Amino acid sequence: MIKLKNISKYYSKNQVVSMGLRKVNLEFGLNEFVAIVGESGSGKTTLLNVISGIDSYEDGEMYINEEETSYFSNEDWENYRKKYIAFIFQNYNLIEAYTVLQNVEAALILSGYPKEKRRDRALEIIDRVGLSQHIKHKATKLSGGQKQRVVIARAIAKDAPVIVADEPTGNLDSESAKNIIELLAEIAKDKLVIIVSHDFNQVKEHATRRIRIYDGEIVEDKKIEKVKPKICQV
Repeated sequence: MIKLKNISKYYSKNQVVSMGLRKVNLEFGLNEFVAIVGESGSGKTTLLNVISGIDSYEDGEMYINEEETSYFSNEDWENYRKKYIAFIFQNYNLIEAYTVLQNVEAALILSGYPKEKRRDRALEIIDRVGLSQHIKHKATKLSGGQKQRVVIARAIAKDAPVIVADEPTGNLDSESAKNIIELLAEIAKDKLVIIVSHDFNQVKEHATRRIRIYDGEIVEDKKIEKVKPKICQV
């Protein structure tokens, strides 16, 4: 679905050029829950931004369903983000004055969802993220974990095949973080979920793949086989 071939990214400041990504080669498909890990400044967010079309790349080629993107215009990238990518932000980016229901409905409106079906679809999504009892609560009244669930609900409402999340549990307590990771893992059963995390231990029980980046280079790309519990014969 998404393929990066020898992707490099450079930054220039005060006539000094630094390397953001160096000859990155990766492929991603549906039904993956990918964890990108690495030290601060290693290039995790840069990689996520290139994949999601927020940031450009200078060398190499990125393919979307085998289509080259090096010739994409700003409009092409905007259409790519609109069609393929749903974002989960660490700082939530909710409409604070809106209720949970209104925030999710707003995402459906932007996606062009039919007006007559919008409320029922919003309620269905809200139930999926476990917030049915909070539909009338304004975002300002929610806990951090609840706000992140609304953000995930909006991502589901967009119905994009790819969900990208940059440190989505960074502002949450351990129990809320665990619940959010479990929810993202459930979503990854029919989408591609890519999460940047500073702590792989938070996601190791659910991630299907670990990519470790160091100084802009991929130093590990490991698929993680989930061991199914054996059924005891009585």
